[in-house]
Amino acid sequence: MSILALGIMSVEAAKWAFTSDEYHRMLRAGILSEDDRVELIQGEIIKMSPIGSRHAACVKRLNSILSKSLDRVVISVQDPVALNDYSEPQPDIALLKPRDDFYAGSLPTADDVLLIIEVADASLEYDGTVKLALYAESRIPEAWLAALPGDLVEAHSNPINGTYRDVRRLKRGDSISAVSVPELSVTVDEILG
Repeated sequence: MSILALGIMSVEAAKWAFTSDEYHRMLRAGILSEDDRVELIQGEIIKMSPIGSRHAACVKRLNSILSKSLDRVVISVQDPVALNDYSEPQPDIALLKPRDDFYAGSLPTADDVLLIIEVADASLEYDGTVKLALYAESRIPEAWLAALPGDLVEAHSNPINGTYRDVRRLKRGDSISAVSVPELSVTVDEILG
């Protein structure tokens, strides 16, 4: 006889959604350390994929390119952005509005972000679905996804109702200009190396 036939009800296990305040308390208490490769996404503490050499090189290349060509933005490399009470992703690159304290007083929020760039290798599916949707829901004006396995860059802009309405897929030989940072123009080859 099955459990259901006996009238025993099954109970779905409840998940705990961590707030950013609880997440930071875990960091302060030493439950999590700054060396742990985790980020808070929709209340869940997500282990981030290991960074391979091609991914690391792409982030370094982008940082170098952006540092040379932009002087009116803050370039944030693999640092948290507080999107809401339940999400603090750590995008590979975030171009932020300038602030005198360089965000020492508080983490940048969605309103501070001009452009997010995610470099994806092993994390391509996750970055391309979960994180891009989170950025669109938070109304980040533009997000680029450097898809290393596909050897292309996707430029997402115009967030409406939790999705980016405009998507450009660019391959080697193409140039990309940022909608939200007009002075930024770079080739896909420069990004991918």
